[in-house]
Amino acid sequence: MPMMNQQDEAYEGLKTMVLTMQLKPGEKIDKHRLEDKLGIGITPIREAIIRLRREGLFNVIAQSGTYVAKIDLDTLSQGRYARMNIERSVTADAVKIISADDITELERLLQMQSLYLRSGDYDKFFQADEDFHELFYKVTDKEFIWHWLRLLNLQFDRFRYLRLELPGLEWDKILNQHKEIVARIKAQDAAGAADLVVDHLHMVDDDVKIVLAAYPEYFAPQAAAQPEVTQ
Repeated sequence: MPMMNQQDEAYEGLKTMVLTMQLKPGEKIDKHRLEDKLGIGITPIREAIIRLRREGLFNVIAQSGTYVAKIDLDTLSQGRYARMNIERSVTADAVKIISADDITELERLLQMQSLYLRSGDYDKFFQADEDFHELFYKVTDKEFIWHWLRLLNLQFDRFRYLRLELPGLEWDKILNQHKEIVARIKAQDAAGAADLVVDHLHMVDDDVKIVLAAYPEYFAPQAAAQPEVTQ
């Protein structure tokens, strides 16, 4: 794997800070503080911010400064809609060709999620969730689509990390849905596994009002007029 240059390091570091709420939506950016925190020069940081601005994670306001973009529910909804419909097909295709080793890996990820759930390590639980879904794209040689969808779903990922801040998320339900998906895969039920994946991605609908009520200042203005993700 090629080594990252400083601009790539700055890009990955800043993106991670935004996605994991280390940099809050609407927060004004101090580039020199970021320079100290990341240990990277100011020029790569500026270049990374330009790149992340194109991806919807930063806003630059003339005569004011650079700010972390607020979460846009319309963009979130459209990105999730694309992932939901693509992943339905990818999952169905994966069931037809998945190997015993791939199923073993899915079961290993389930075990890891169970451990993270018991220990309360929800950040790692979230990452294992992503690894679980990514495996279907690997099985079907659709990894380019997976990485494209990750870019398309940055607002979705921000929302999911923000949801980690609040109590009451049904983590057991997420884990149980994954177990049901694996059971359908073992039964070679392509349609059933695909339907369960769609239901799984729909869970965000139940959380939107909760998160909006707790953090209204983190969302773009149109969120007030659109309290639910309806796609």
